[in-house]
Amino acid sequence: AGGMQAACPPSVFETLRQDLGVTRELFASPLNCAFPRFCSASADVDADFGSAGSFFLYTPRPGAYLANPPFDPAVVAAMAVRMEALLEASDLAGERLTFVCVVPAWTKPRGPHLPAWQQLAGSPHTTCALTLPRAQHAYVDGEQQLRGKGHACGRSRHDTSLLVLQSAAAAREVPFTEPMQARLRRAFSLANTGEHPLQKTANGC
Repeated sequence: AGGMQAACPPSVFETLRQDLGVTRELFASPLNCAFPRFCSASADVDADFGSAGSFFLYTPRPGAYLANPPFDPAVVAAMAVRMEALLEASDLAGERLTFVCVVPAWTKPRGPHLPAWQQLAGSPHTTCALTLPRAQHAYVDGEQQLRGKGHACGRSRHDTSLLVLQSAAAAREVPFTEPMQARLRRAFSLANTGEHPLQKTANGC
């Protein structure tokens, strides 16, 4: 993910950290990361800043992870395949693994991006699928590092799908409950993010 990729609002990271223990992003960069450790496309350049390399070459430990990939159907489809393999391995090992995925709601019938969305949403490991209407939620501007405070969050240009994929152990022991779903919706909402400047985390990202 490059530095111009839109990121989730800071309130989303905090909500996911508190509710699911998310402490790593699977698609980020030193310019838009929210946690000290993350995956990125440019491991050779980003390693000194905390990157563990590409998600497609990374084997996560048991836990919970946020995936906000580039909104490209080929990337989303490849991500779905990789996640399915990792979740199946976690099932065999009896380990807890959770992915929270943020992707456009490519649900238009016969739309060109529909197959990629279906591959992710139709996973047997998908335990929750939420839709955020575009008029009701925000993202952080991908050019956040070039703008002043107060201009970080902007209204989304599309409906967004929030998809939670979990291994059997994670779904059983750490289910994504309705109260958690409500808190995540609020964290993305314009009312919660619209007037908030981007807050820097401890690692300066």
